Amino acid sequence: MGKIRLIIAIIVGKLMICLTKLTGSQGTVFPGRIALIICPEILKILGENISEEIIVITGTNGKTTTSNMVAQILKEHDYSLVHNAAGANMITGITTAFIDKTNLIGTKIFHYALLETDEANIPLLLKELTPKVVVITNFFSDQLDRFGQLDNIINLVKDALRNTKIELVLNADDPLVTHFQSDTGLHCWYFGFKETDYDKKESFHNNKVGKYCVFCQSELVFDKYHYAQLGKFYCPNCGNRNPEPNFVAHSLVMNPTISFWVNDIYIESPYQGFYNAYNILAAVSIAKLVGLKDEFITNAIKIYQPQAGRMESFNIAAKKVILILVKNPIGLNQAMAALEQESQSKNILFILNDNAGDSRDVSWIWETDLEMLATNQLNINNFICAGTCSGDIAVRLKYSGFPAGNIVLVKNLAEGIEELITRDSEVCYVFTTYSALFSSRKMLIKYQDKYKADISALKVKDFMGMGE
Repeated sequence: MGKIRLIIAIIVGKLMICLTKLTGSQGTVFPGRIALIICPEILKILGENISEEIIVITGTNGKTTTSNMVAQILKEHDYSLVHNAAGANMITGITTAFIDKTNLIGTKIFHYALLETDEANIPLLLKELTPKVVVITNFFSDQLDRFGQLDNIINLVKDALRNTKIELVLNADDPLVTHFQSDTGLHCWYFGFKETDYDKKESFHNNKVGKYCVFCQSELVFDKYHYAQLGKFYCPNCGNRNPEPNFVAHSLVMNPTISFWVNDIYIESPYQGFYNAYNILAAVSIAKLVGLKDEFITNAIKIYQPQAGRMESFNIAAKKVILILVKNPIGLNQAMAALEQESQSKNILFILNDNAGDSRDVSWIWETDLEMLATNQLNINNFICAGTCSGDIAVRLKYSGFPAGNIVLVKNLAEGIEELITRDSEVCYVFTTYSALFSSRKMLIKYQDKYKADISALKVKDFMGMGE
């Protein structure tokens, strides 16, 4: 009976995946939800079909980018894998990923499972699967209305990891992460940056998150900040400080793309921003830990193009348009900081929603450093505001000191993109919260295809002497 339920769940799940894709949906959550109702043990059963390792990546920011780069490296080695590439990181989305890859009777074997998951989902996931490695990228305040205070999330993850045989891969520069070895007793590997030319003596968020020692609650001293609370820290009271990283990044260059060394491996990437440099470092660290070859690692990172709204690039009306998911103050600050390395004039479209997949409370925009825009050091021509809370971001921007005459309020997404690409600039950026990410992406693809079609039609007219 159990085998029959499993097969029915897989068949129904696969049908749901096809149907949801036909309707234009991502098809990443609903199929897994239905399959789990039919066969509650389906994820546990399919997880037993992994011959090498299950790798779980969690943390506030960078999960999707990091996991997608690791997936690219594994593919370079021709390994088979299950991967929730679209970023659906709850139990239902992970179940869908397994259903999508397996055969109809649920016996297909894969080398690896590479799973990104929401921090709050860790306890549920560890009840179903037994990963060899769990990677923690960072901890930042994020959607307090959904997850509660950051301390609660950190303790939730630690409690779930205790009494397991999991190996942890941790960010050595985050004081909210480094104590996991002491509190769980698990074997830990660390990745971190040496000092860089982009470090600062102060951080916009140094008085909000990661300010105090997790062991004795004394105020930490930071020699340098990479960004947010990530940096070189020590506690003058108990001696708590950065652990020595196993995977050391140095000689960072962002101009605007990224290059640096990890131990003795030279890495180049088309990504931008310090936060993406950390994602790359995490991906390289995982690959080295698993034992993947250096030449495959460097090649995979070099050719991997940003996607799924993580600095994904489009070409519309002879302009580069870059789509960036922003969901919390640190993410938005780092997205803006990445623009400092881009000297060209810019238009920005910000789509701020307060739907179920976003934060219902959009007051987090007041914790961001939008004041950096008012100095015009980012060379921004126009800031276009869209989404259900377009007025909120417009007011916040006005209070930052950004010129009111260059703030544009629009009625809908289509109008926002039209304003973005038609107003004068050399490059465009779209910042969006999660619920508008895929609709924005679809529309940008549509505009890109329309532009290509218009150019092709113009070339045909010119060829036939009709373009005058």
